[in-house]
Amino acid sequence: MSATSAVQGAGYETGFGSKGYRSFVLGSLLLAYIFNFIDRVIISYLSTPIIDEFDIEYWQFGLLSGIAFATFYTFLGIPIARAAERYSRKMIIGVSIIFWSVMTALCGIASSFIMLLIFRLGVGVGEAGLTPPANSLIADYFKPKSRGAAIAIYSTGVTIGSFFAALFVALFLGVVGWRETFIAVGLAGIPIGLLVLFVIKEPPRGYTDPPGTVRPEVPGIGETLKALATNKTFWHVTLGGMAASFVGYGLVTFVMEFLVRSQGLTPQNAALYFLAPLALVGAVGTWLSGFLATRFGGRSAVWLPAIALPLSMVFQILGLNIGNIYAVFVLLAIANVFQYFYLGPMYSVAGAVVDAKMRATAIAILLFVVNLIGYGLGPLVTGVFIDWMISLQLSGIDGLDRVTCFGGEAVLTPEQTATCAEARGQGVRHGMSIVVLLFLWGAAHFYFAMRTVNEDLVSK
Repeated sequence: MSATSAVQGAGYETGFGSKGYRSFVLGSLLLAYIFNFIDRVIISYLSTPIIDEFDIEYWQFGLLSGIAFATFYTFLGIPIARAAERYSRKMIIGVSIIFWSVMTALCGIASSFIMLLIFRLGVGVGEAGLTPPANSLIADYFKPKSRGAAIAIYSTGVTIGSFFAALFVALFLGVVGWRETFIAVGLAGIPIGLLVLFVIKEPPRGYTDPPGTVRPEVPGIGETLKALATNKTFWHVTLGGMAASFVGYGLVTFVMEFLVRSQGLTPQNAALYFLAPLALVGAVGTWLSGFLATRFGGRSAVWLPAIALPLSMVFQILGLNIGNIYAVFVLLAIANVFQYFYLGPMYSVAGAVVDAKMRATAIAILLFVVNLIGYGLGPLVTGVFIDWMISLQLSGIDGLDRVTCFGGEAVLTPEQTATCAEARGQGVRHGMSIVVLLFLWGAAHFYFAMRTVNEDLVSK
């Protein structure tokens, strides 16, 4: 096996640059990741005005939120990670930020569903270029003892981004429309890209590796897949995470529609009083799952999602189908805590059952499956179920169907308008409730992983 010596020096004791400059770089990358997630999820929080203006069905909106973004985002992740090993990482990050920011702004001028779909594809292309090179940069800026904390700080961009996406929607929709919201949020990201391009320095690769560190040749994807073929725990954890993300992305895509159509909230109030706090609650669940996974490890860690996902399912169904708005918030908040319990165990167990030399590639394969199927198909399938349930609600009612109700061409009586609105609200509620049942699918895989994890652990 070939090996090359890492860059030698004192970087492994000091990190690259001064402490203040490292903090500045980490803060810049965190800000980029926050906008990465704002631009990713904000379309879900703007679902109601977009669906109304383009008169699209829910499966079409699921296509915008899921496959349109996840396809290029997923397929480009591994090639961009490989490119980050050879070319300027700050250049890749800076150009990517500017590109996805422009694509987000262009969503605001889309004149048709097809145009919006194309611009969302562009957002996915750009956002694929952030996290792989950002993780590589952080590894060369921070000494080994500080890397874990730096990565943890960077990772908070997920929940902070979701929180600010809801906050921006609440603030902007009270003053301007959904188009101006896209434009404002998109343009706000461009200065961050310029900051990365012209202010952040590119450190030498391996600068913070200890003297004498060797880097073994990384196995290719084919070799890794061959080694993973008989690893039952890895695949059960991967499929469990895929099922959990499938449900999670489906729910977040249509939660605004549920709050508006079924609970009677305005989009502004739904974003401010529900979505923003729920994002913070989800952060607690994410942190708690990581803490508990580290605390227990091995077989016990896999028990966490095996128990938590069914609990989340129960609280989600209760929250979606109860009438009291305050009870809805409490139940969905509890469900959100349990919903994210799979994240920590998924990463920790998947990494623990594969050889260190192929760990990064194995995690990339895991994320490929989770993002492509979970993120790509979750919103689409949820939209299909919602459309189906709306049609069932309207079946047997003379003179009313989905086209008549929501096509905008028929003249409806006040009673018919109320019937259509009730059918839509019930359809959203019931369609989301059906998808939540798939948490049991994810829990089953984590249960099966619990039965094999001890024999598959690399370090026993």
